[in-house]
Amino acid sequence: MSSQPDREAQPWAIPYDGRASLDDIFHCFRLLLGRHPNAEEWAGHSSRVGEPLEAVVGSYVNSLEFARRRLTEADASADYAIAEGDGFRLFASPSDAAVGKHVLAGGYEPEVAAVFRSVLRPGMGVLDIGGNIGYFTMLSAALVGPTGRVFAVEPNPGNARMIEASRVLNGFAQVTVLQAAAGRAPGLLALNTSHSNGTTSTLEARSAAILEARTVACLPLDRVVPEAGSIDLIKVDVEGAEYTALLGCEGIIRRHRPVIVSEFSPGMMAGISGVSGEVYLRWLLDLGYDLFVIEPDASLTPAQGDPEVVMAIHRARMVDHVDLVARPRSGGGLWDRLSGRARRQATGTAA
Repeated sequence: MSSQPDREAQPWAIPYDGRASLDDIFHCFRLLLGRHPNAEEWAGHSSRVGEPLEAVVGSYVNSLEFARRRLTEADASADYAIAEGDGFRLFASPSDAAVGKHVLAGGYEPEVAAVFRSVLRPGMGVLDIGGNIGYFTMLSAALVGPTGRVFAVEPNPGNARMIEASRVLNGFAQVTVLQAAAGRAPGLLALNTSHSNGTTSTLEARSAAILEARTVACLPLDRVVPEAGSIDLIKVDVEGAEYTALLGCEGIIRRHRPVIVSEFSPGMMAGISGVSGEVYLRWLLDLGYDLFVIEPDASLTPAQGDPEVVMAIHRARMVDHVDLVARPRSGGGLWDRLSGRARRQATGTAA
């Protein structure tokens, strides 16, 4: 069989009935896969002669071999740069106004990063719920070292890919990426994104809406994170879903008594988690935790066991969220390792 067209033929005059010919299948190999078929596979592929051409072409376009040629993609590296962190590197996008541009500028949430540096030591375990592009995942991995472990939980496929790419870039075998949303029960949620940020919500109870939704898996982390080894710090930043995310890992919290670093957006929490900000704060207090608000200078303001203290600080700042540290009241040996201004502010001791 020749791979060359008949130069004397008039292709527009050849009858076409919408079904695949032997030449069509052969040229799917040449044009889409970039090679000739081999003898072993030709018998199976050529047997599709007479099938609808759209179905035959679609099977090649949707194949892994075609995807690896990246013929339909723009240069994925064109919008990525590598940010240099403290002991790690990170892929970030300059066009990501939510996180990437701040990471590349070296000014991403330094007050929260200070808490990580105060708490984490080699060999510890971290659960990063809402990993985004992986800044705190990579920072944690650098701090806990190869003997520690870090679980990054992120439902946005684009973000999860970037975390995994950064993991490979750094050679961080201690990092495990879970492409899922954290919640109280297994199932599906709807994902909506804005730059690298995003929200998850329950699916509408209408088939048409479900078919149009961008769905992601929802997993209770108590069922996913291996029990072997400790979890010493949990970071949760999931755009108002913090309460439902932590409900799904309440067993981990009760077993390991980790320090919890939480974004707190009471305006979003009611619509996403279905509870008020006060209910979320009271739930943490009832678990046996003391609450502290992280100040812009990385100091910690204690809430004195009163959710209204946190709510008042949030209102006074006139911002969409504040960041909290929850410290276990009992078994708080880890907290005693905190050093510097954050520990002095939290404990009320002299410098």
